[in-house]
Amino acid sequence: MTPTYNIADLPWNIEGPGAAPTKERHCLCETVSNTSSVSFARPSTRFRGKEILLLGLVICLSIILLSVGLFMEIFVTNEYVHQGLEIITTAQLGSTLAIIYTLAILLPLTVPLVVGLDSYRLAWAWLEASVDNGHNRPTPFQLGVIMNILHGANFAALWGGFNPPILRRAMLILSLGLGLVYSFVILVIALSISSRATYFSQSRDYSGTWPQLSRQINYSMCSTTSDASAGINICGVETLGDNPFAASLPEALRTLTNNSATNAVAFGDDGTAFIVPAFIPEDVAYYGTSFEYRALSCPSSASFNAALNTTTSSFPFGILDSAGNEDDTPYLVDSNPFRFGAVAMSEAYSSPPDTFVGNTGFFTHGTAGAFNVLTCSVTVRSVGYTYFNGTFTIDPSSTITASNVAIVRGVAAMTTTAHLDMRIPAAIAGASDYASAFARELSRELIAFTASVYTPAEPLELQAVVPVLGSRLPFALLVLILIWIVAYCGLVLFLTISAVLASSASPYTLLARNRLAEPLTAVHAAYGRAEPHRTWEQSNERLFSVETGLDRLSVGPTTSNAGGLAFGISRAV
Repeated sequence: MTPTYNIADLPWNIEGPGAAPTKERHCLCETVSNTSSVSFARPSTRFRGKEILLLGLVICLSIILLSVGLFMEIFVTNEYVHQGLEIITTAQLGSTLAIIYTLAILLPLTVPLVVGLDSYRLAWAWLEASVDNGHNRPTPFQLGVIMNILHGANFAALWGGFNPPILRRAMLILSLGLGLVYSFVILVIALSISSRATYFSQSRDYSGTWPQLSRQINYSMCSTTSDASAGINICGVETLGDNPFAASLPEALRTLTNNSATNAVAFGDDGTAFIVPAFIPEDVAYYGTSFEYRALSCPSSASFNAALNTTTSSFPFGILDSAGNEDDTPYLVDSNPFRFGAVAMSEAYSSPPDTFVGNTGFFTHGTAGAFNVLTCSVTVRSVGYTYFNGTFTIDPSSTITASNVAIVRGVAAMTTTAHLDMRIPAAIAGASDYASAFARELSRELIAFTASVYTPAEPLELQAVVPVLGSRLPFALLVLILIWIVAYCGLVLFLTISAVLASSASPYTLLARNRLAEPLTAVHAAYGRAEPHRTWEQSNERLFSVETGLDRLSVGPTTSNAGGLAFGISRAV
């Protein structure tokens, strides 16, 4: 029965020519049989996997650092938001893609190194098979294929058969490495095609003198009573004389028609109307305060005593008293919210006589046109709001109903100027939802008519807004890229650990690995000088002795040992 041996039982290789065996070894079996007659130095216990471990860690750390840099660029050093299937980030598209392209270049460059890590495990498998005469001993052709795989690490190296198992493993690792790398490149191309640059605004600390963007009540105007209203405080919007609204109406009309240099009317996201600056710099965002008027619940109805006089075209339009009649002294209103009633007439609506015009609330009567009776609940409130990128957003937490009845009476007094009843119905004639349009326009005009009561003030918060050219990146592709990076690093770590274990299992692993992965070892075996002690060198250069002109090789037709003519490489004679 043929005896079998364990690799661990073989003599340890000690570096340096002094530790080489005294006779040439032709196979591992012969080596084992001669161990009793050959004197070896004490086996080396030096850890043989330091270089392997360092290589694997360098590959992984390089990939991880670039990946961390990529995701920090997108999610940490810049602002981002996950919106649907995209990540919108302030990171510039150019710098983001530059990092991704660097990864796409780095990964293919590491494939030969990663496949080379597997050469240690293959060498150990070859050593084991050599002791037991196992199937993992390659033929010369198969050895050449394995060397081509380990040295070339490209798709062309895959076409060489799948036997023995050692060859299948080499092809599997190469296929896995190339598959991960080139599919990663495809993902990067897809990300580049589907990503795009986008402009948006970014907030930063404001430097310089703060502009006066808020609006507050000019309490000096509300500190005295007015003779025009029998001692009732209406914040100076109406005075005695032939032209009682001379001090307030001009600014009111300028604000209403967007011609004021100081004030303008804006609508919040909840539909409320309030006073804002006539000019807001494009490069600011701020949190300000103001007063707002909000007309709610303006359905078409007949809930107040609307005395229609189609002959004189005089229709009720103004604040209602508790009995539902138009109030002759609106500046005496003492409630907030208060009721506002209107009879609107418009020729923009038509239907057969004495019928309603669809669901608009208008009723056709006679030849004067169509009429609509509306009542509204109007509330005066103090609000806080945020302005950003052209949008006003009301802050519900700082919105309270105004308790200063003088402010309410001021706008009530302005309803007697005979401007509101002319403007509001005409401004929205023909609206499909007349009641909602009426409420919105009433809110806008009521707040505009009190523009003279407000004075500019600094906002509570202010930030500079800087236009930024950011990126829109597909979220799914970013996730896939991360998965591919993790998978590739996992493969590298697996091969690194396998290589360290294989190199530590036997002192011959490094030598066998050189015979698999280094073309110089094959050249030395075929054409180098037969110097047994040099075959134990782990450095490929040290395999060769000092070469002279006699060592030069020729290529071409030559006579073979069998006597025939062959083409090959031969030594110079």
